[in-house]
Amino acid sequence: MSVGAIWSVDPARGKWLHAKAARFRDFLPASALNLARLLYRHIADLTWPAVGLIAALHFLSSWALMALSECIDGNNNIAAADIFWYYYFVTTTTVGYGDFYPTGMVGRAVAVVWVTPGGIAIFTSVIAKVVQSVSGYWRKRMRGLGDYSDLSGHTVIFGWGGEPTQRMVAYMYGDNRAREIVLVDDILAENPMPHGVQFVRGPLTDDDTLTRAGVATAGRAVLRGRDDNATLATCLAVAAKNPNLHLAAYFSHENVANLLRSHCPTAECLVPMATELLVRTADDPGSSRVPTILLSTLVGPTLFGVTLPPHAPNIPFGSLFTALKRDWQATVLGVASGAGIDRIVLNPPDDRLVLPGETLYYMAAKRLAEDRVSWNAIGRVELAEE
Repeated sequence: MSVGAIWSVDPARGKWLHAKAARFRDFLPASALNLARLLYRHIADLTWPAVGLIAALHFLSSWALMALSECIDGNNNIAAADIFWYYYFVTTTTVGYGDFYPTGMVGRAVAVVWVTPGGIAIFTSVIAKVVQSVSGYWRKRMRGLGDYSDLSGHTVIFGWGGEPTQRMVAYMYGDNRAREIVLVDDILAENPMPHGVQFVRGPLTDDDTLTRAGVATAGRAVLRGRDDNATLATCLAVAAKNPNLHLAAYFSHENVANLLRSHCPTAECLVPMATELLVRTADDPGSSRVPTILLSTLVGPTLFGVTLPPHAPNIPFGSLFTALKRDWQATVLGVASGAGIDRIVLNPPDDRLVLPGETLYYMAAKRLAEDRVSWNAIGRVELAEE
C-alpha cells in the first residue's frame, strides 16, 4: 500500500511514514557524501612514497598468495613471473581481458577477496592523488603562489588596474602572441586573467615576490601602481633586483618621474600628455588620431623599434629609410643612441650615420625580424652608389 493510500485511511500513520521516507532519502546522499569526504581526506593525507609502498606490498602479497593457491589447486597459469604482473595490472584497473584467470577454488578466492578489491582501492587512490596534485597545482597558481623564476625574457606587469591592464595585455599579444606575461599584485586573491597571464601575489617590493615573478631573468617590466609613490618604490626594488631590466613606468606627476630618472637613467617614464595632445589637436584638427593608431598593435600600422646588430656597418639614415620602405613597407621615423629623451633624433638628415647598437623607430604593419634585414647589403649599396 502506498503512503498516499495509508494517508487517506490513517492520516497520523501516513505522516509518520512520510517523515520516515524523507529521512531515508536524505540519509543516503548525506552518508555517501560524508563517506566520500572521509575517503578523500585519508587519501589526501597519504604521500606518494606511502602510496607506492602500499602498492608494492599489495602486489608482492598478491603474487605470493596466488602462487600458494596454485600449489594447492595444482595449476600454474598466473603466478609465473612473466604473466602475473600483466594479470595484476589488467585486473586492478578493471580492464579484465580474460586471457589469464585463476581456475582453482583457492585462486579464485584470492582474486575475489584480496587481489581485486585491494588493487582497485590502490588504483583509485593513485587516480585521486593525481587529481589532487593537478588541482592543487592549478589552485596554487590561481591564488598567485606559483613560481615563475624559470622563465626568461618574459614581461612582468606590476599592479592590476582592471580594464586598462586588460587592454595593455591585449596590445602586448597583438605585437607578439607567443610572449609570456606575469602579473604581480598585492591585493588580488586570484588570477583575473587565467587564460592570458600568469599571476604572482605578494608585496610588490618584497624580494620573494620579485623572485617568484622571475624579475632577475625578465626582459621588461611595466609598472603602474595605485599612486606615484608606490610606483617609484616598486621601480627601485625591481631595478635593484635586475639592473639591466628595461623599465617602463607610468607616473601622474613629472617630478616623481624625474626622481626615478635620476636613479635609473635607462628607465622610461610616461606622464599624461593630455595638454600636448589638446593643443596639437586644436592647431591641426585630427592629429590626435596619429599617436592613437601608432601606439596600438591591434589597428593600423604600429610604432616599432629595431636595434642595429653589432656586425652591421655604419649606414646613412637616408639609405636605411629607402631600403626599409622599399623592401619591408616600413617608414623610419627616427634614431636613438640611448634611453634618454635627449638621445633620440626624429627625421634626421639623410647623411646622419646610424651606428651598430643604435635603435631605429619605424611604423609598419608588423615588426621587422632583426636577423632577416640585410644590413650589410644596405651598407654595400650605399658604398656602390658613392
